[in-house]
Amino acid sequence: MDKVQTILLNGASDRSYLFTVYPWQTQLVCSSLVYVVLRRNRFGYSVLYIGSTGMLSDHMLNHPLLHEFDKAGKTHIGIHIEPSSLMRQLKQKDLIVNFMPTLNMDERKG
Repeated sequence: MDKVQTILLNGASDRSYLFTVYPWQTQLVCSSLVYVVLRRNRFGYSVLYIGSTGMLSDHMLNHPLLHEFDKAGKTHIGIHIEPSSLMRQLKQKDLIVNFMPTLNMDERKG
């Protein structure tokens, strides 16, 4: 098994959030988290999308942007556990404002 990787992502507020990174095809059963869809290249990871959910497995199986994740070249998913629904929303927005991922266009307007 590969060594578990972590990355630190900064929000617009300058707060840092620790994400555990897994290959996209990893079967994850976890809840209450902020997640990032990532594309890895030789320089590191690019953030394609930032989301939050109460239950990851169901959420990703039926995600409306799954086709767009494929087109953007997704390779990994990063997860940051956050039990509080309000805090998940705040952290997600903080990260979106900083990274401005193209696939999060709708969330950036709100």
